[in-house]
This record gives sequence, C-alpha cells and structure tokens, in this order.
Amino acid sequence: MTSSNVRRHVAVVGAGLAGLAAAHALLKHGHQVTLFEAAPQAGGRARSVTHTTTMLDNGQHLCLGAYSATLGLVKEAGLDATQVFKRLPLALHMHNGAQRMSLVTPTWLPAPLHLLWGLLTATGLDWPSKWRAIRWMQQLQHQAFTLAQDITVADLLAQGAQTSLTIRTLWEPLCLAALNTPIQSASAQVFLNVLRDSFQHKRQDSDFLVVKTDLSSALIEPLLQHVQALGGKIRLRSPVTAIQQSATGYEVSTATDTDIYDEVIIAVGPHQLKTIRSELSLSAFEYQPITTIYLQYGADVSLPHPIMGLCHGAAQWVFDRGQCCGQPGLLAVVISAHAPLAADKSVLVKQCITEINQALSSYGTQLEDAPLWSQVITEKRATFSCLPAMVRPTTITSQPQLLLAGDYVAGPYPATIEGAIRSGYAAAQAIVGSPKSNS
Repeated sequence: MTSSNVRRHVAVVGAGLAGLAAAHALLKHGHQVTLFEAAPQAGGRARSVTHTTTMLDNGQHLCLGAYSATLGLVKEAGLDATQVFKRLPLALHMHNGAQRMSLVTPTWLPAPLHLLWGLLTATGLDWPSKWRAIRWMQQLQHQAFTLAQDITVADLLAQGAQTSLTIRTLWEPLCLAALNTPIQSASAQVFLNVLRDSFQHKRQDSDFLVVKTDLSSALIEPLLQHVQALGGKIRLRSPVTAIQQSATGYEVSTATDTDIYDEVIIAVGPHQLKTIRSELSLSAFEYQPITTIYLQYGADVSLPHPIMGLCHGAAQWVFDRGQCCGQPGLLAVVISAHAPLAADKSVLVKQCITEINQALSSYGTQLEDAPLWSQVITEKRATFSCLPAMVRPTTITSQPQLLLAGDYVAGPYPATIEGAIRSGYAAAQAIVGSPKSNS
C-alpha cells in the first residue's frame, strides 16, 4: 500500500474461491479484510468431504490450462502449480457403448495446429465429420469466436453443419463439461469463449488440470492460510444475518455481533442471499445439478486413461483418481445437468458400473460389479443454467460500496473455478480503484 492510499476495512461474505480471491487481492493492496463463512470450512462448492477411509471432493472438478486467474492466484499464494495440479495434454477418449472416438493432441505443435492435427488423426470419426469440424473451427477463428446475436449451442452446431457423430462424441460432451447446460439450451457465445481461450492462444491452454489430491488440502486450505498470513481475519461458522447501510459504511451482523465496514463484498450464491437481510435483491436463477458417484475398487484397478468420456447413458465422464489424484482404485463418475436420478443410490451405482463396463469392453477389461464401497454426492445447485443472452448481475450494485462476487456474476465464462476467481478479483479491483480508496 502506498502512502497515498486510504486503508479500507472490507467484509467479504463467503469463503469460496470468489471470496478467497477477493480477500487475497485486497490484502495484497494493504486493505484490512474480515472473511465470513457460514460453514465450518472454506471452499464453498469446491470443498472436500470426509469419507471413512479417504477425502472426497464435493464434486469432481476439472480446470483448463487457459485458466489464467486460477493459475495466477495459485502462484501469488506461493503455491507450486505443478504440485497443486496434474497437467494432462488434451486427449479425449469418448465411448458410445463399445464404440470409441479418440482425439489426441500433440505437444510439439502450437495452437491451433495441435487441434487440427488431433482432428485429422482422430480415430472413430469419419472424414466428413473431421472435415466439417476443421472447416467450422476455421470459420469461428475468422469471426473471432464472436456471434452477432447469442443462440443455443445446438443451433450453433447446426449452422456449422456439424455431423451427429461429432456432436455426440465431441461438442456435446465439451459443452456439458464447460457449461453444465444441455446443448439445446446452452449459450453458444459462452461456449465459444471457452473454445477460443482453450484452442487459439497457447497449446498448453487446452491442457486438462486435475487437482492432485483433494481440493481442500491442495488448494482451499493453503489459500486460507495465505489470507491469514497476509493479515486477514477468518471467521468460520459465522453466517451473516444482515447487511445494512449506515452513516459511515455498512453494518454486517452475525448471530453474535455487529461491526461496521467501509465496503462489503457478497461472495455467496444468489439463492443464499435470501438468508441475509439486506436492501439488495437479485433475479432468480435457474440451476443445474451435478452428481459425482465415487467407486472404490482395489488399489490394482485402473482405467486405460486418466479421464474417459461416456456418451451413451446417464454418465458423461469417469476419472481415475489413482492416476490423477494419488487415490489408487478410486473412480469418480460425473453426471452433469441431469434430470432427477434414481432415488435408490444402489441402482445408480449399478447403472454407472454397467456404462463403464460397456466402454471398457473395447479394451478387453471389466470392473467387478461390486466395488469395495461407493458414495453418491449430488450438488443440486452446482451451476447456474448458462442460457443465451442471459443478463447476469454486475460486480457493482445499486448500493454504494456493496459489491458482488461469484461465478454467476457477469463475465465471459460459465460457472467455473476460473469464473469465480475472476469475479473475486474484479470486486477487489472495484474497491482498490475507487476514489474512496485513494486520496
């Protein structure tokens, strides 16, 4: 902090990644921060939960090499990205029952030539599908991945004359992974933003980044400790009940006390705002769920690839956490943007094993019908429905010095770790760059 700056006292409500990023940025600029979190642990949806024998993530998360804000926060917090993330060059192994499509990009070609090579050499795609995909990517590049008017991803793919094979084995899985919204209703422009940032700049931008251990140990707890080391005050198990404007700032109340702050950053989900009494209101969002089914087998069990795509049933992806996260024999099956699932979790587990075995039949291997244990975790409001031309709230609200952060706030990305961190940085920058922060 320079001598010309006025030190502000900022309350950050919510210790998910948006709140942690905002707190970090404010503290680096010399401001005073109190971070409130209702839960007993930080992380929000990007947290870990305890199983009897291991730690599980609340949901299986996947980052991209293009996530510059995420990698920047990791670096600024003094963490080694190679220790936090396992980096996997883009390789898509998609399975429609026993049929397989494999697209592997080379590490020796720059972007976007690596994707061109991957498409040309992909197995399981016919030449008309490859040619149309390549032509379409060239067209998108020519128009800077920008649409005059937002439409659905399904309509975009139809305009691009993509074959049903390419849609089923490539574009639809990528859309579900990135936006967690079905292609029939997903925003084409947001999808193009992700494609642009992943494929058009550096080859490494399209890499998959998987957290090497559980999220809390690898990322959340180190970030929380870094915030504390910078002088931030952490208040876990402290749900904020009211935020009210006063003559000198904002009164932030919990069940036990009330304090006054110069600014407040609300970094909780829109649906959680109703639990906080304030003058701020947001339009209702539609949400999409994500269910993660953990299957623990013996330590000698592994998949042919660290990540396998499934496009013939309920599940979309299966992660081998032994190869990715140092948890041998543990598989994480992801079902995105799904309709209500079977109430009987054992039925869902059996369905997932059946779908995985259908894919594994092309490799001449099978999983046993009964894992050592299984656990099903559903996040009902995992992401907002990322719809065409949707109006997302801005960082700066109608209330002076009351700001928003979260992956739902207006920005180029869907509900992702990167979107959350960018929004936290934006909220902090609004304070750092405001006239009241400088004299």
